[in-house]
Amino acid sequence: MQTPPDNLPQEIVLTEYQACAEPVSGPILFGSSELAPYLQRKWLTRAFEGAQPCIKASHHVGLLPYVHESKPHLLLIVPKGSGANPDLGLLRFLELMALTSGDEDFAVPVGLEGRRGASRFALFLAGYYGQLLQQLCRRDFRSYYRPEEGELQSRLRGHLHLQGYARNCLKGRSHRFPCRWEEFTPDNWDNRILWAAVRGLERAARSLDTDAFSSVRQHFNPIASWFGPVSEEPITSSDFQKARLGRTSRYYRRALSWARIIVQGMDLPATGGIAPPLAFDAEDVFERFARVVVRSALPTSAHRLMPPEREYPFLQGAQDQNRKPDIVVSNSKGVHAVGDAKYKEVVESPSDEQASNVIDMDVVRSRINSSDWNQLYVYMRLTQASRGFFIVPFWEEGGDASALIDRYEFSTNPVDGPVRVAVLGLNLMQPIRHVKQHAASRLRDWLLVPLS
Repeated sequence: MQTPPDNLPQEIVLTEYQACAEPVSGPILFGSSELAPYLQRKWLTRAFEGAQPCIKASHHVGLLPYVHESKPHLLLIVPKGSGANPDLGLLRFLELMALTSGDEDFAVPVGLEGRRGASRFALFLAGYYGQLLQQLCRRDFRSYYRPEEGELQSRLRGHLHLQGYARNCLKGRSHRFPCRWEEFTPDNWDNRILWAAVRGLERAARSLDTDAFSSVRQHFNPIASWFGPVSEEPITSSDFQKARLGRTSRYYRRALSWARIIVQGMDLPATGGIAPPLAFDAEDVFERFARVVVRSALPTSAHRLMPPEREYPFLQGAQDQNRKPDIVVSNSKGVHAVGDAKYKEVVESPSDEQASNVIDMDVVRSRINSSDWNQLYVYMRLTQASRGFFIVPFWEEGGDASALIDRYEFSTNPVDGPVRVAVLGLNLMQPIRHVKQHAASRLRDWLLVPLS
């Protein structure tokens, strides 16, 4: 299909799994060949709303740049459920990423008044990351010894490389000394990674508008002198294994966790424009947050959360197959409960008629499909767990922080004896720290209830 010649807005807002709200832009995006890298990875999908072609976002939240008619454009993907308040949805999503990465001290960045859309999203990231780096520089900015080697003239430094010196003598260059030494410098891999994330955010902001770039840079101006000697290196996700200081410094640990979030969000294929993508896998973030909630809900010190890599044999013989549950809670007697995190909108609010007769969000309806129930049944059977649960999101700006629905029974239990099955909903439009505490309390109580 040929791309229609119509002009697109420079910035288009898409909600996860929904079509563009601007009907004129839908056919243009549908036919755009510049979106091919995103379509191939299924971050975007071509679809039809009625007879109208359109583009729908999948589960990557953030900024996706592309080029149309030789001009840079931008898609802003906001979390589903954001509704009429996409900025709040984006802020809650960043809180979700913070708690998932272990940053319990996340505080909403200030000074973002008057900003909306993509600019506000970039400033959310820059504002908080700038706070972390300023705290790091004031309290624990470090240099350390870095291995160096070079061929010096007329002087030695460190240890002389004898074989190299002998070769130089034979070649008539006895005045050159191959040496190895250690350099005490702030130009280490930890600081390079932190500064690369800063530069990445600045490049992303430059693609938005001049004011956004200036605002982002202001967040990092106070620490620019600290990072002056740090060389600018192209950083990818694989370079984080070179970092050392996060093991000994909580300030570096927090800053590096956010640098990892930013770098991974940019370490993506781009379709063009002046900036790389800045997008995050919402499914992965939610599944990891579900584990954070369960870890906080463990009833006693005897209970523990098993590693997510643990596999259970399912099929043997000519075709071996294993199953890997998202969440397994064990105790001294074996597997206590098994859970499955689903990034699906399966919890919905009660209708207006029902709402007048209920006190809280306990009266909600869940829509788990049959394949999901089959999967949980198999997990319980394989692990011999007498408790099984789903963890799912929902979005209610004025609702409770979480909802636990415990009204399900299998006609034939997956294990001998009684079982309990529940759906735990997490309200991602409420402050995420409160959601974690509220949901963990409900899940803990449910895990402790005796089977009957």
